[in-house]
Amino acid sequence: MSRTKDIYTVPLQSLKEGVFDEVLEIGKEFIDAQKMDGVFDANVRATVHFVKQKNLHTLAVQLKGTVSVACDRCLDVFALPIEMSQDLIVKVGEKDDELADAENVMIIAPDETEISLSPIFYEMIMLSIPLKKVHPNEKDCNSDVVAYLSQSEKKTKQETTDPRWDSLKNMFKN
Repeated sequence: MSRTKDIYTVPLQSLKEGVFDEVLEIGKEFIDAQKMDGVFDANVRATVHFVKQKNLHTLAVQLKGTVSVACDRCLDVFALPIEMSQDLIVKVGEKDDELADAENVMIIAPDETEISLSPIFYEMIMLSIPLKKVHPNEKDCNSDVVAYLSQSEKKTKQETTDPRWDSLKNMFKN
């Protein structure tokens, strides 16, 4: 397996049938080349286990490391740990094959010379990032921003009380 022009690939024609293991590093170059929104940097190790057979290959990919993202609470950039693994079946055949829509199955044409791992890495990294990205410990957040948010939240709660509804609040206290 090789890395050419910032694209991670598995050269199918030059590999004989068998098992191949490779460890690849994913960093800022990959993030910039893939134009990953919301990800500023990465320090991810990708372990690729590729088994080449005649018309059916298997690909097991494990990602482990950190990606730099902005905290949703304070907007400071922090290193978010990620870990994900995915197993794929790579079938040599036509795109209209019945397995073309199956999950974790990739169909390649018989004349394909390589498999690009970049889209697989991109998808795995993006899926491993949670919807809510915050510092694991709130103490790591920018203290000025957290103080402003808590102060602003208190003001909002005080201002939203409508006196017309105050009598209804006491209705269930009997």
